[in-house]
Amino acid sequence: MNKEPKPDGQPAWAQELAKSPFREPMFTEEMKAGILNRGKFADLQHTRDLGSSWRRRIPVLAAGLCALLLLTAVWGWQALPALRQLVPLTDPGHAYEWTPRTLYKENGVPKLQAFAGGDYAAGAPAGAAWFLMSPIEELEGKHVRITAVHRDSGTILEELAETEITADMAYEGGTDSSFKDATRIVSRFGLPLAGLWKFDLLIDGEKYGDIVFDVPDGSWEPSPSFVTDLSEEEAKTAASKGAHPRSVTGVEGRLAFLGMDFAAGKPNKYMWHFWGPDEELTGDLTFTAVKQHSHEIIDVFQTDIRPSPMYGADAMLPSMMMLPSPGLWRIMASIDGQLFGSVVVEVR
Repeated sequence: MNKEPKPDGQPAWAQELAKSPFREPMFTEEMKAGILNRGKFADLQHTRDLGSSWRRRIPVLAAGLCALLLLTAVWGWQALPALRQLVPLTDPGHAYEWTPRTLYKENGVPKLQAFAGGDYAAGAPAGAAWFLMSPIEELEGKHVRITAVHRDSGTILEELAETEITADMAYEGGTDSSFKDATRIVSRFGLPLAGLWKFDLLIDGEKYGDIVFDVPDGSWEPSPSFVTDLSEEEAKTAASKGAHPRSVTGVEGRLAFLGMDFAAGKPNKYMWHFWGPDEELTGDLTFTAVKQHSHEIIDVFQTDIRPSPMYGADAMLPSMMMLPSPGLWRIMASIDGQLFGSVVVEVR
C-alpha cells in the first residue's frame, strides 16, 4: 500500500494528529476575557477582604493607641515640668489641691492660717507667720516643720527646719480675734521660683495642715551698682592710697558682688558682700541660679560663711562662678538652706 508523501516530508496521519480534535476552538476570545475578568474580581475581593479585616482591627488598634497615649501622658506629666505647666491635671481633687489659699480648715473648722510679709516675690525673703488654731498648752514641747513643693518644677525645699515649739510662741489675740489662744510660728518665706507653692506644716511628723501660695515673679531688671560705705578707718586708708570708692552690683544693704561682667561659659572671680546680723551670716553658703523663663535651678558655688566685716560689709568672701548661657539670670544666695538674697545679672 503506497502512502502519498506530503510536501514537508511528514505522513498524512502525523499531520492529522497535529490538528485539534474539536470542531471549534475551545479557548475562544470570550473564554480568555472571562478568565481575565475572574482574575480581576478575585483581586478586588481580596482587597475588600483586606479592607474589612483592617476595619475590624481599627477599633482594637485605636483602643491600644489611646491606652499607650494615656500612659505616656501620665508619665510625662509626672516626669516633665514643662508638660505639667502646659497641661495641668484638672480633676476636682487636684484642682483644689493647688487652689491658692491661706486658710486651712478641717471639718469646716479653721485650723491653720498663714500670712506672707509685704510684697513677697520670688528671689527675695519676705517672712511669714503661721497661726495654728491650737493653744500652746497642746503644742508646747512638740516639734514643727514646714516643707514646700513647687507645682511646675517639682522643686522641694524646707521652709522651716524642725523646731521645738516653746511657750514664747503662744499668741493671744483680742476678744474678737479669730486667733485667740493660737500658736504662732514664723519662717523666712524666701522662694526661688514664681508660681504655685504648696506648704505642708507637720507636728511631730504628722500633717497638721497645708497652705498654697501663688508667688509672683521678682523683677528681672539687672541689679544696679552702688558704692559701698567704708568705715572711717577704711576711708582714711583708701584716701591715703589714692584708691577709688568700691562700686559693687546688687541690693544695697543686703547682697552684692565685685567683679567682671558675666560671660557665658567662662568662669571668673567675684568678691561677694553681705549685710546682716552675725547669726544670719553664719553657716553653709550655697549660690544657685535660675534663668529667666525657666524653672531649672542650677548650682553655682558652695562654701562656708562667717561674719568678716570689711569695706563696709558685714561679711565678704571670694568665689569662682560661671553661668552657662547668655540672658538674664537670678543668682541666689542661701545660708543653711534659707534664701538670703539674690541679684539679677545679664550674661553676655
